Amino acid sequence: MESKVKISFNSQQFETAVASLQENVIRYRKLIECTERITGSATLQTLEAIEKVITDKTSFKNVLLSATLLEVSDEYEFIQMNHNKINIDVLEFDGDNVATKQSVLNQVKEDATSYLNNMYMSEHNTLLNVCKELNKLSNPNSSNYLKRSSTGVYSVNLLALNNSSRF
Repeated sequence: MESKVKISFNSQQFETAVASLQENVIRYRKLIECTERITGSATLQTLEAIEKVITDKTSFKNVLLSATLLEVSDEYEFIQMNHNKINIDVLEFDGDNVATKQSVLNQVKEDATSYLNNMYMSEHNTLLNVCKELNKLSNPNSSNYLKRSSTGVYSVNLLALNNSSRF
């Protein structure tokens, strides 16, 4: 397997995506808290099930009025506004602990990283070898005596090399 050569990392993209995932975790936790306050159960439930619990407790058909009477209107409104905004698929559960799956975080990092296109890998390896050889020069300025023709062929500028000051 050929290794990838990293070109750049978009930290802004990465941080934005991680912040969004963290917000998802916070929203989920708050949703569970609100659900538990209303239903007595700390499990994810549908909005319809929560509304049924609220109306059954008061025997009123108006959910918002029932939630207000039960003093859970803030919780109900939060659930109503956020129940469909949580991405459960990216969450990992370990007892009461909820976090974003490591595989999702790894993918976010991968998505924010740019790699050298595979079609340039051979060129990259050749250039690395050239760099290795140039780094062997006793005088680092000697690389300035390379010249390139209009067709892109490199050669040594013998006159410049001969006239260089070698102190």
